Parts: sequence; C-alpha cells; structure tokens
Amino acid sequence: MGARLTSAKSGKSKQPEPEINVTPLVDVVLVLLIIFMVVTPAINEGEAVELPEIFNISAKKDGEPIEVTMAPEGVFVLDHERITAQSLGPKLKAMHEAEPDRWLMLKADSTLPYKDVRETFAELQHIGFFGVSLKVIQKKPAGA
Repeated sequence: MGARLTSAKSGKSKQPEPEINVTPLVDVVLVLLIIFMVVTPAINEGEAVELPEIFNISAKKDGEPIEVTMAPEGVFVLDHERITAQSLGPKLKAMHEAEPDRWLMLKADSTLPYKDVRETFAELQHIGFFGVSLKVIQKKPAGA
C-alpha cells in the first residue's frame, strides 16, 4: 500500500519504493461532485422566493421570457443578475427597446405586500411590457 521493499543487486539492504495511493484523491473528487450536484440547481434558480399558489394556471407563452424576481428583502434579480430597484427601470427599458416582442415573467415572493407587486406591474406596463406574466405554482385542491 505505502511502499514496497526491493532488494538491491549490489548487496545493499532493501530500499522502500514509494507507491501513489489514489484512494484519498478519489474520496475528495466524489465529495466535490456531490457538493456541485447539490449547489448547481440553487445557482441556476437565482433568488429564493416562495411563489403564490393558484388553481388554474394558463398555458406557457412562446419564446424565452425576461425574468424579473422580487425577493422579500427588496432585492431584484433580472435574468440571474442582482440589481437595485433604481436600476431595474433603465435596464428593462434598454432590453425592451432591443427586443420589443419579448415578453416578461415576474416572480414575486408570496409574502410581499400586494402594493409592492402592483407598483412593479405598473412600472413594467409604463416601460411598454403589456405581456407580463406572474409566475405561480399549482395549488392542490383541499381534498387531495
């Protein structure tokens, strides 16, 4: 495992010959692989928000949406990039001018006051996004 003793032809005593033990390396690589498998989905999702639940969800629209996330701490995430509330409007105006047909999806935490969500909707409509969708999750019926 650690070293092998070999006899020298010149009559000297046996000298240890080192061998590489790869077991610790394999253990570390497997642990890193598991860590990346757990962390990667959280990185792709962006800010953690609890979406509101509704019974009837409409069909998805065509094309890739612009995603705006409203987190409970007042943080906004625009297409996986954290931004401030003040920079949200100018960045969205530039994106809308570049691609006027692209629709927008708003992900708002269910614990946010409705007033804040409605004000954000109004700002988005003022910019020119009339195809704004609110991302929600399917609500389970009470008996199910």
